Amino acid sequence: MTVESSDMLRDRLALPAALVVLVTVVGTVGYIWLGREQGATWLDALFMTVTTITTIGYGEIIHLSSTGRIFTMFIAIFGIASLFYSLTIVMDYLVSRRINDPLGAKRMQREIDKLSSHIIIAGLGRVGKQAAAELYESHISFVIVDPGTDAQHYAHQHGYLHFLGDASDDDVLARVGIERANGLIVTTGDDANNLYIVLSARVLRSDLYIVSRAVDDASIPKLVRAGANRAISPYAIGGRRLAHLILSPTVVDFFDTVIKRDEQSLNLEGIKVPPGASVIGQSLASLEALERTGASILVILRDKNVLPNPNPETILCADDQLLALGTVEELDVLEAIISA
Repeated sequence: MTVESSDMLRDRLALPAALVVLVTVVGTVGYIWLGREQGATWLDALFMTVTTITTIGYGEIIHLSSTGRIFTMFIAIFGIASLFYSLTIVMDYLVSRRINDPLGAKRMQREIDKLSSHIIIAGLGRVGKQAAAELYESHISFVIVDPGTDAQHYAHQHGYLHFLGDASDDDVLARVGIERANGLIVTTGDDANNLYIVLSARVLRSDLYIVSRAVDDASIPKLVRAGANRAISPYAIGGRRLAHLILSPTVVDFFDTVIKRDEQSLNLEGIKVPPGASVIGQSLASLEALERTGASILVILRDKNVLPNPNPETILCADDQLLALGTVEELDVLEAIISA
């Protein structure tokens, strides 16, 4: 609820709420006066007023004369009317909000505006749904952009943040926080549309990491030239995975386990050495990563070179990518040391 809408509701409730309070005060004072000879307390009088207004009617704590019963009828009429007046205003407000914003688009936009360092998923087809599920299980903030209402309903049912729109539109990308995002996953089933989305995103953010789906293998170099950091074909990956499950099922099972960011199990994560980090120029031996964090550095990716099982005397350089194995907590500690 926005500040403006809450102020409007408060203004509309001012009169009926005041009537409820007034009837309650008048009723309490009246019952005190009617029960003065019976030794009625303020609590007795308030109880009589509340049970009358709410139509509960447990019974007469204060025995009433004809005058008292007439007084009670007036309290009941005005009290019930003021209560229903208040409830009607509240229900009218809630129903009108629901009609004007049936899927909570305004609330959704407020949640999206709070996002930072999140991932944008463009397209919620079969590939997009799988990407969303993986990010959700990894507790990574993300927002889905898709122009279809079916995708909107699917996202709503699963509790995903969703924006109804075309990701090739610069305004839509701005609305989902591309300036604050860490990455973009493009998963629509049309390579031409993917190409246009990648191009639009790259113009808005030159440093954004973009991964795109390629329906046709021939589109991969075009998507890369348009600005995608990586372009992959789900069919090619699926085929390789099926072959590897036959050739090396244990290896595939291992990687399925370590690529999931789970608190209890081992995880495999890439950690980049940022320019200006204090570890630049130090050797792995002086870093003492295993002793200080418990995480193991398995591979160093330097430019296009792969350094497997790096020597302890290996000197760290800016923009090195360290492939480390450990628990989430161990990897977080290692990343803090590397980034310091």
